[in-house]
Amino acid sequence: MKSTNNMGHFQYLMNPVPANTTAWNNTIENQKKAENWIAGYALANEAALFAIKNNDSSAASKFLYDALSLANRTDNKDDIATINLNLSNFQLYHGDFDKAEESAQKYHSYATVSKSYLEQANAWLLIAMARAGQKNFKAAENNIIRSAIPLFNKAKAYEGKIFAWEMLAEIYFKQNKYTEAQWFLLQARDLANAKNLSGELAEIEYLLAASKQKDGNYKVSIKEFIQAAELAANENNKQLSLAILDKLGEVYLVLKDYPSADQTYKAYTQLKNDLYN
Repeated sequence: MKSTNNMGHFQYLMNPVPANTTAWNNTIENQKKAENWIAGYALANEAALFAIKNNDSSAASKFLYDALSLANRTDNKDDIATINLNLSNFQLYHGDFDKAEESAQKYHSYATVSKSYLEQANAWLLIAMARAGQKNFKAAENNIIRSAIPLFNKAKAYEGKIFAWEMLAEIYFKQNKYTEAQWFLLQARDLANAKNLSGELAEIEYLLAASKQKDGNYKVSIKEFIQAAELAANENNKQLSLAILDKLGEVYLVLKDYPSADQTYKAYTQLKNDLYN
């Protein structure tokens, strides 16, 4: 999720930062009354980001659509594209895949005109994820393999290419094609190691371990979950650490290793309390 390009010009309107949805609404309404559409959409987009961080999906949706409506009254194509990008990501997260594809297609139209390889690649990823959500798996695979990855190569955007491979793995997970998923994850791991992108490795190891778990290869999955846990701890990625402990506990239960399951559950509970209490 991104801020609009012009947000820096309107920081004074967020001093102090609105503390709740009502305060954000009042700030945006003041700009609407003054017919200051540019400041209005920039603030509405920020309000959406604020709502997302505070787990208020209803407010986030309202603010994003408000931002898009106001931005469409202007000719600021870059910011209209950014809002469509945010809207597509939000719709994907909430499983509204038809609308997510529609927003992603609008973002792709902008990216094509801008001639940015990276923007085009990201747009194809969004389209692919929306289509995968609609269970149009073949189209999603082709969008990533034939469109997104070649564009990431042209842009030399290695993190994007790694993410594309992870998305391919997720698509194959949905089809219970674990061997194919693992192949793409291994490609991602090799690239992360080759480019010294250590920050990507914990998630890749987690996905590899999850694929082994789904494939019934539980003993190997334990080793990979433990490796992923070490990498996540080194990065201080507590959310990923929590997900790893959750899955690791599931594997121990399947193997009836109850002492290890109990120990993992205690670690999971402690970390969850640290994060959310």
